Amino acid sequence: MQTGLLLLQSVASSALRSGRGTSSCAAVAAAGRRQWSENFRPGKPGAALFIAAAGVVATGVAGATVASSSSPAMCSNISSNDEKCHEAVTTKTSGPSSTAMTAAAATATTSTTKIKSIDVPDNTPEHNPLLPFPESSLRYDTYNGVTLDLTTIIETTQQQKQFTDADAFGIKLTHALTIWTTEQRKGIWLKIPTSHSHLVAPATLQGFDFQHAETGYCVLTKWLPPNSESRLPNGPTHQVGVGALVVHPRTGKMLAVQERSGPAAKHKLWKMPTGLTDPGEDVAEAAVRELKEETGLDCVFDRIICIRQAHGGLFGRSDMFFVCLCKLAPECEERIRVGGEVELLPQEEEILMVDWIEMEDYAEQLLWQQSPLYKVMNDAMFRAARSGFSVSSSGDETANCSKNSDDDYSEESHGFVAKNLPVGYRPGNITIYVSSKL
Repeated sequence: MQTGLLLLQSVASSALRSGRGTSSCAAVAAAGRRQWSENFRPGKPGAALFIAAAGVVATGVAGATVASSSSPAMCSNISSNDEKCHEAVTTKTSGPSSTAMTAAAATATTSTTKIKSIDVPDNTPEHNPLLPFPESSLRYDTYNGVTLDLTTIIETTQQQKQFTDADAFGIKLTHALTIWTTEQRKGIWLKIPTSHSHLVAPATLQGFDFQHAETGYCVLTKWLPPNSESRLPNGPTHQVGVGALVVHPRTGKMLAVQERSGPAAKHKLWKMPTGLTDPGEDVAEAAVRELKEETGLDCVFDRIICIRQAHGGLFGRSDMFFVCLCKLAPECEERIRVGGEVELLPQEEEILMVDWIEMEDYAEQLLWQQSPLYKVMNDAMFRAARSGFSVSSSGDETANCSKNSDDDYSEESHGFVAKNLPVGYRPGNITIYVSSKL
């Protein structure tokens, strides 16, 4: 009976928002709210009955478990700015591919200001006053999903007190799920800050499961449509790494490092500076940053030479590795042109040595020679590097050693160049990497 009242409240509220039967529906909704506040508060005798009944309805209508996605969707741009982004914003129900949509969608939002994103409906639903969570904590997406962001609710001491009791939160969540089921919502996203991790347990009892976690919070999801496989994307599936090839403009030698620890250190391997991208960082930016951090050199990105994809990494994640051709910054090149040199500053914590070495010496290291994969990678690197430089074969490093003209360089080199362009249909720029031959 209590559950029937709740559903009646939701229907009445929907009718009120649509303008049908305004006076009668308003009265029913108001009566329902009074009934809830008087009889179903945590600790009251009717609360347990309500939880059990609502749980049966939510389970019977929406399903008790979350089915995992049948095909992974890579979620890019999950970043340190994630509090401004709709986590893995897309589902795979309709429209463009989920990977493309996921990579493109981000919505900056606060309790007072919202910036339009491609994943925000043109007509955001009017807030349902029967929901036990404030409007500022809810975001709706174009796939008829809802995100409940608890980090926006617990900013004040008074609000925090409402979420110290896991049982009370469970009641609120049951109430909300019943309303969302009535409204035929699909994917429900729940963001819980680390400080309130005790709320994870009541969420899992309602059928939520983990989607991903970052420093400071975790995200859980629940798929509501009954008898339907979840169309929500998986959590982050890839890490993105970069390697940076830099060639000395006078000697033609390549920049290489030896690491203090890790698998490369075990083999005393000379390798190009490498590292992982930071959240929200473009590949081009990461390559330049890693060069500065590991060697102290100021450089500029030129192009992507090749891409290596691997699987079975840390916690089963896949790995995308971008080999980038970079150049010394103009001021560094000018210093070398007039007979000077640039100082190499190895990163103390990670890098044992940094030096300019011959490309042939680099390629002839035993580990590289034993790997067909790295033979191909090194060959692509050296062809890209040498297409832009002409080094004297006389052994005199200062004679007849010059960079080819821009026309020759553009004609002979290969790879993917970066273009940072406006999106157009929404604010902001995005970097695209296109073939240098196009």
